[in-house]
Amino acid sequence: MNPPRTYTRGMQRWWLRRPSYQFYLLREGTSVVIALYGVFLLMGMAALAVGPGAFEAWRAVLFSPLSWLLHLVVLAAFTFHAWTWFKVLPLTVPPFKTRRFPRGFSDATLNRMALWAWGVVSLVILVAALRGLQ
Repeated sequence: MNPPRTYTRGMQRWWLRRPSYQFYLLREGTSVVIALYGVFLLMGMAALAVGPGAFEAWRAVLFSPLSWLLHLVVLAAFTFHAWTWFKVLPLTVPPFKTRRFPRGFSDATLNRMALWAWGVVSLVILVAALRGLQ
């Protein structure tokens, strides 16, 4: 007598079936990049705790061409990650949207408002950081 055959669902390359799956995995991949950048910043804080020499060495790494390239990649990852979460924003707001927003208030308007708020806050932080460097 043969043992019973059980059904095994194939899961190879499941993310290639739909563009939305690929988009989701790309967004989640940017989370890894952001987490690694957080570790990099923690290394800078650890270097600061070790002493001025270690911190200056860490800062010297920041000004290397490879570091500039990696920072551009991280900036792109941050921007893409934030943009995709702003695209998800209307899906998380329906209870508030029906009560507090005026008629004709579309998801696109909510996205635009969130992106403008993000831009203004980023600009304020940039100006504050540049004033702190002077």
